[in-house]
Amino acid sequence: MKILVVDDNADDRTVLRLVVERQGHEAIEAEHGQQGFELAAAHRPDLIISDALMPVLDGFNFLKRLKEDVVLKTIPFIFYSATYQEDKDLALAASLGAMAYIFKPMDPAELWGEITEVLKKGGNLKTVAAGEMTDVEYLQKYSSIVATKLEEKVVELEKALAARAATEKALLQSREEWERSFEAIGDIALILAPDLRIIQANRQAYAVLAPEPGQELRGKFCYEAFQEGEQSCACCPLLLAKEFNMSQTCEVEHKGLGKTFQITVSPVFDPAGRMVSFVHFSKDITAQKELGNRLIQAQKLEAIGTLAGGIAHDFNNILTPILGYAEMAKDNVPPGSPVGDNIDQVITAALRARDLVQQILCFSRQKEQQRIPLAPHIIIKEAVKLLRASIPATIEIRQDIVDSGMILADATQIHQVVMNLCTNAYHAMREKGGVLAVVLQPCQVRNDDPKVNEFVLAPGDYVMFEVSDTGAGMDKLTMAKIFDPYFTTKKQGEGTGLGLSVVHGIVQECGGHITVYSEPGRGATFRVYLPKITSAQLFEPHAASEPLPHGTESILVVDDDQAIVDLDTRILEGLGYRVTGLTVSKEALQRFQAAPRDFDLVLTDMTMPGLTGLALSMRINAIRPGMPIILCTGFSELIDGDKAKAIGIQGFLKKPILRQELAETVRAALDGEKRQGKES
Repeated sequence: MKILVVDDNADDRTVLRLVVERQGHEAIEAEHGQQGFELAAAHRPDLIISDALMPVLDGFNFLKRLKEDVVLKTIPFIFYSATYQEDKDLALAASLGAMAYIFKPMDPAELWGEITEVLKKGGNLKTVAAGEMTDVEYLQKYSSIVATKLEEKVVELEKALAARAATEKALLQSREEWERSFEAIGDIALILAPDLRIIQANRQAYAVLAPEPGQELRGKFCYEAFQEGEQSCACCPLLLAKEFNMSQTCEVEHKGLGKTFQITVSPVFDPAGRMVSFVHFSKDITAQKELGNRLIQAQKLEAIGTLAGGIAHDFNNILTPILGYAEMAKDNVPPGSPVGDNIDQVITAALRARDLVQQILCFSRQKEQQRIPLAPHIIIKEAVKLLRASIPATIEIRQDIVDSGMILADATQIHQVVMNLCTNAYHAMREKGGVLAVVLQPCQVRNDDPKVNEFVLAPGDYVMFEVSDTGAGMDKLTMAKIFDPYFTTKKQGEGTGLGLSVVHGIVQECGGHITVYSEPGRGATFRVYLPKITSAQLFEPHAASEPLPHGTESILVVDDDQAIVDLDTRILEGLGYRVTGLTVSKEALQRFQAAPRDFDLVLTDMTMPGLTGLALSMRINAIRPGMPIILCTGFSELIDGDKAKAIGIQGFLKKPILRQELAETVRAALDGEKRQGKES
């Protein structure tokens, strides 16, 4: 479905476009009614969602023009507006042919639900033709609605300006009543002179824009109050209202307050038709914009998850030959050789890269991590060594890292905590240099320790990890927000604001706590407390393994990457198997169809052009039921170990694959097939 979104507010258009596109529909955007009409004529959309208050051509006039057009009048039309929400406004919208009038702001999911309900009921609604209302009737209703928006709040002010012949007593009473009404307005209300100076400001204006006692708004230019600037806003609604003699709306960010206001300015005329002043209303829409921004951030994270899957697949394919050939190279090196030690470092780095890819996938999909007993001092030293190569020499790194015992955690997550905290410290000192201190030491929390109450820590033994810097430091307001998602003090493009929130989440998952202490100009210190465990042994990643199982069977290897086919062939032939390696899955299927009994096992990649590994496996099973098949993947959302087993695939391997893992999986699949043959 093609949906035309018409709104002069760019952020509101973006939110609506994302809502439409997330439902699988196409969105077209227009900034005002005139542009919307032109796009409607050009594209003939299936639905139009429009704001009511817009420059050039507002929503009511836009709808009227549509209903007067023979071709466009049947297009369903829905208002989505934060203004014009009274009964007579809705009545005018309905009389012009609008199917619904939805009030801003609304949660995206609820908004789409409202739109869906309207469209479901649309077939039972009569399409109202513009000809049923005369132009005179329309102009009367429209003028009444537009004028009432201002008259309701400043009617007594206009009477005071226009009724010069009234008695002094009536003028005074009118003025007093207007003052009470004006002061009672909940939004910021101003009266402006044609030169943009503030003539009058209500109580809310002073509370927001001049909260300090003695501050004066009258006499200031409006852009001084709202922008703290020296010239008009880029899209000044007052200048537009002055030029077009009609109400105008725009958004202005108040830099000092960190708030966004929706400003509506309308001209006021004297009986002779001369423009004498402007009425200026400002509504705080900060929360509404944050809702839109969070929706956009959610879209970005969803895109990151998709990107992570693609990176994982390609990166694991690259790691597979690195890890495989390194393992085979080590077999040809005498024990104790320095070359063997170098190869061990290559294998360790490849395994760390494999774990890092899994960490990216887990973060993007919020999967649970695998926590095991580990010694954090090893990981921290490794991370600091890695950081030293990327941090400039103007920053000194001081280490006091001791073996402080074991913790239960995911190694890659601990690595991520260290990298995030140290990188933040580096960023705080990159302009002037300084000292980055990294400390790891045991810590015991007793019942009477202040940390028990202050940090909500249970008494017991902990490992305390500390990162401190001598940078610019933070004030209390910043410290209160640093663990919030998307909060960042970095410039745009330098960070997403997710680093410290991720660190906080990891520490909490491990049952620990993180604290921060900082003062402006005195650097910052982060302390992480993680519970120590005493009954587990450190898992050795390269402990001695069982001898590699051998065999003499015939194996068909299929992978679209020639380097992986060559690697698997060398490993399996080295174990005694007869191997046929192919890089085209359709050719592999043809070879198997021609002689299905020539092969004892099929080892296939998952993601391949033409015919995926899953499709190939199902075709092979159809030709020879029970054929031993092992499915390999760098990354796939379509298949995992449980799904593979459920459809009759005997083995499932994730790249990069260790030689021991490959040999044992192949042998297990072949032996399982032989056992089934004997039992049958």
